[in-house]
Amino acid sequence: MVNMGELFANPRIQNIEMDRVPLSEDESHRYLLEAGDLLFARQSLVLEGAGKCSIFLGDHEPVTFESHVTRVRLNKEEADPRFYYYWLQSHDGRAAIKSIVEQGAGAAGIRGSDLQTLDVAWCPVKRQTSIADILGTLDDKIELNRRMNETLEAMARAIFKSWFVDFDPVRAKASELIAEGTLQIGDGYRAKNEELGTYGVPFIRAGELNNGFDTVNAERLKPDRLLAAKGKLSIVGDVAFTSKGTIGRFARVAEHTEPFVYSPQVCFWRSLRPEIIHPAVLYCWMQSGEFVSQIDGVAGQTDMAPYVSLRDQKAMEVPRFHESQGQVGESIVPLLRLISEKQAESLNLANLRDTMLPKLLSGGLPTKTNRSH
Repeated sequence: MVNMGELFANPRIQNIEMDRVPLSEDESHRYLLEAGDLLFARQSLVLEGAGKCSIFLGDHEPVTFESHVTRVRLNKEEADPRFYYYWLQSHDGRAAIKSIVEQGAGAAGIRGSDLQTLDVAWCPVKRQTSIADILGTLDDKIELNRRMNETLEAMARAIFKSWFVDFDPVRAKASELIAEGTLQIGDGYRAKNEELGTYGVPFIRAGELNNGFDTVNAERLKPDRLLAAKGKLSIVGDVAFTSKGTIGRFARVAEHTEPFVYSPQVCFWRSLRPEIIHPAVLYCWMQSGEFVSQIDGVAGQTDMAPYVSLRDQKAMEVPRFHESQGQVGESIVPLLRLISEKQAESLNLANLRDTMLPKLLSGGLPTKTNRSH
């Protein structure tokens, strides 16, 4: 079953591990996905930014979707779903989706009937397929980079785990480490609407954080407001995570990450004394079960949306790592730098893809296809 987590983590959904649910014969007929189905986050479009869309490319077994996901199925004789997936990721597509939210139609969750009102780009289906083929080659490379980074991440965590398992460290409250000047924990800048625009420093909300930071599509904090937000600026080595709504998505501020300002939906942990807590060790530990279980333990304490406050975080227990942690951190750093390089390459490819789409639509770039219709 495709849930919100898969929707945010996998723009192109195919053969991934998912939850399994029993379906009756009637439900199977109505709710099974077909290759080419477009999937939209309902509530999260409102909470974390408009334009969240994935395409289902198929699976080796039947797949359904949860109630927080809206499915759109196109007539493939008239429209190539891949083309419209790419269009919905474009500036025009995101603006069209956002218009639904701003008009109030998405207050209770964006529905298929809302999406039917959109004015969308159109060209003959053969040209749609040609454009989708061209853009798909770029996405294939982005997907390859993503898989390579998953492997590199697993290697980094394995190094940390094999070292950490040999110790039973003393633990301290995060507030103690803060008082000692070892650790900093912060949340984001509460920007007013008039402080945000299309130029300045990226303003990263929860929707722009997922194993990295989408600084391209983020709103921007105007330059004259940077002084007010100076304590909320990213620094290489920060470990950020979503602390409200869909909590627990992590990202490391990497060497190639464009500097940005944190929003209130995102918290960051920062090592101030690497000789005590190496930033790479902090990053690996924060993704461990030990830290995640502490997040889960406080996230649902209220009837409101899941939320992890700064007070909750400062009360969490953090290991006082063995003195060998510095060497372990340095052994992990090359892996993290390689991940950063792959992320930067993928970002450039995504920018190229988004730049090419309007040119392909206008005929400014030639298209070729080996497909017949």
